[in-house]
Amino acid sequence: MVTPSLSIAGLHTHGAEGPWRAGPRAAIEWAAGVGCRSLHLDATAPGVRARELDRSGRRDLASTLRRHGLGFTGLDLWIPAEHFAEPAHADRALSALLGAVDLAAELAGLLGSAAPVVSVTLPEGFRGIDAVAAGADASGSIIEDFGPGGEGEDRPPMVRPGVDTGRLLMRGDPPGKTFARLADRLGSLRLNDADDTGRRPMGSGRLDPSMLLALHATLTADLPVVTDLRGLENPQRAASAVVEMLSTDPF
Repeated sequence: MVTPSLSIAGLHTHGAEGPWRAGPRAAIEWAAGVGCRSLHLDATAPGVRARELDRSGRRDLASTLRRHGLGFTGLDLWIPAEHFAEPAHADRALSALLGAVDLAAELAGLLGSAAPVVSVTLPEGFRGIDAVAAGADASGSIIEDFGPGGEGEDRPPMVRPGVDTGRLLMRGDPPGKTFARLADRLGSLRLNDADDTGRRPMGSGRLDPSMLLALHATLTADLPVVTDLRGLENPQRAASAVVEMLSTDPF
């Protein structure tokens, strides 16, 4: 049985209302309430940004996860890839990524979690790759790059390719073949559904979750399975559905 990790990235900007709008602790409580057992937090959300959290704030965030019985798999840092290349934004973007790497490692250490994954979209030819790889290596974090150069074989070992099954479906690539080809280099399986119109709630698109989970069990059983709610009209309903589906899947 898979224990999926739910990414709550973007929820703080979704709609005028929602149980997560009161801040990260409210979002964590909501996630626990829908049956989630592990979380991928949003490194761009107020109250989770690395620069906003001192040591006490980080301990408090870890304590909130522990109090609700939630595991921790990492952080999503979804900032525009071009910000890492544009002179006006590059220093700030690199600082945010290095901060997220350190924050993820500290939270994982406080919670006794496995190596955390920091998911990001980097531009092709990103010049700061050695700096972020060194930061990840020193802290024990893994950087997962969903950018166009993410699958490059010349990357440092702590910078892994990102595989999002929803994104693969939208561009017409077979998720199973892509996942199997990259399995020995991955930091997680990002399991999302989609069809030709865009992202869809799990079970309503073209994804075969059982097939992907069977591959995961065979090839990458120790890696987290992360699913997210970005681009979905009703995150509450989608979260409940995905937790129920993945928690009862035989793989």
